[in-house]
Amino acid sequence: MNIDNVMQTGTSGERRTGAMTYATACTAIVAVILLTNWPTYQFDIRGGPIPLYFYLIPVAMIVPVIFAEPATGMRFVRNPMFWWFIAFVVTGLIWMLPAQDFIDDASRQWRMRVYSLMIVYAVATLASDANRRAVGWVIAACVLMACAFNWIDVLRPYRFVPEGIEGGADGRGAGLFVNPNAAASFVVMGTIAALAMIPQRFRGLLLIAALFGVAATVSRGGFVLIVVTILGAIILKLLSRTQRILLIVAIPLLIGGVSLAYDFLIDESDNRRMHKIVERLDWFQEMDEEDSAVEGRRFGAAQAWRIFLESPLTGRGTGVTSLAVRQDGPHNMYLLLMAEQGILGLLLYVSLFGILLKSGWRLAHRGATAHHQDVGRALVVFGLFLATYGFFSHNVLEEPHTMFVLAFLVAAGFQASRETPAAVTGSHPMRAPARRLRPAA
Repeated sequence: MNIDNVMQTGTSGERRTGAMTYATACTAIVAVILLTNWPTYQFDIRGGPIPLYFYLIPVAMIVPVIFAEPATGMRFVRNPMFWWFIAFVVTGLIWMLPAQDFIDDASRQWRMRVYSLMIVYAVATLASDANRRAVGWVIAACVLMACAFNWIDVLRPYRFVPEGIEGGADGRGAGLFVNPNAAASFVVMGTIAALAMIPQRFRGLLLIAALFGVAATVSRGGFVLIVVTILGAIILKLLSRTQRILLIVAIPLLIGGVSLAYDFLIDESDNRRMHKIVERLDWFQEMDEEDSAVEGRRFGAAQAWRIFLESPLTGRGTGVTSLAVRQDGPHNMYLLLMAEQGILGLLLYVSLFGILLKSGWRLAHRGATAHHQDVGRALVVFGLFLATYGFFSHNVLEEPHTMFVLAFLVAAGFQASRETPAAVTGSHPMRAPARRLRPAA
């Protein structure tokens, strides 16, 4: 054997090991920063650094990777999700032309699109080389911490967010996320990202923890999202049969526990914080149309719908809803993009989760290993999550933690597709799926 070949192979192996170690460490660090909502928390509450600095952290981390191996910088460019974000940024810039009357709002909204592209590109580049199973445990730890903090926020008020902060929890659990709805949505999306990466025996426990973590937020959208996620995990068989039964039992128990606690909450409802929770629970029982939060969302949605009807083909320009509905916003990604970019805006958001559903479904049925198929299933569940989340929030594509989870799962799916033989990925859709292989250690 040629000694030069042995030395070259050894050097290459060491270089790949070093790249994986660096990428894993960087991805984990970025996960801890973004998935704890540290940028927004620090900026809004504690007067910390401008959030832009946190967007630049993952970008700075990929510089050594690209310098050491320039081809790495082009890897994500071959992914359809990269071009979706390019279209999102470019069309946002073009649609600033009809927004000259509110150019400041338009510029702010467009910059958020650029920041989202930065995070998605940087995280996907890092995660492509990282040990994603190890990062999956980091994500799971962030989810568990968020669940615990949500309950601490309920039982020990104002430990995280000082009383009187605009948008604060005021009786509902939010932890470091300030807003209970954001806290609930993170718990769900973080759980989805971790499911495919951790061993199956722990997935049911993580979902149950997420269920209780969302319960502390008393978020209507959060309850819908966790139900969609649990049903998706059950139907797509991300869980074992025992875990599926455990979850089916746990949901009624949680509902029963809330019902038993309702009388206690009523007795304590003279407390302002308890009254807020009781008000939310009353809505679930009676669907009270006078609920102030519901009314605010209806107003924002109605304003966005009105703007869309005035210009359905082209919309009124990037950032128009920030001008028309400053305080409440439309709380709906579909209406937001429809008002801003007309029919194209609607197609943009639908195509976003459509890419996830299509690639995930293909991988779930044709992945070369059991792990690859689980990644595909997680992509499908996350696609369903984004489709549902779009009805409850207009900040979906501005949240750093959402962009991290999206990029992480897209990178995992892209790598799984590359590692699946072409004969499998190119097979007829009706062909039986490839034999499930045990993933390499």
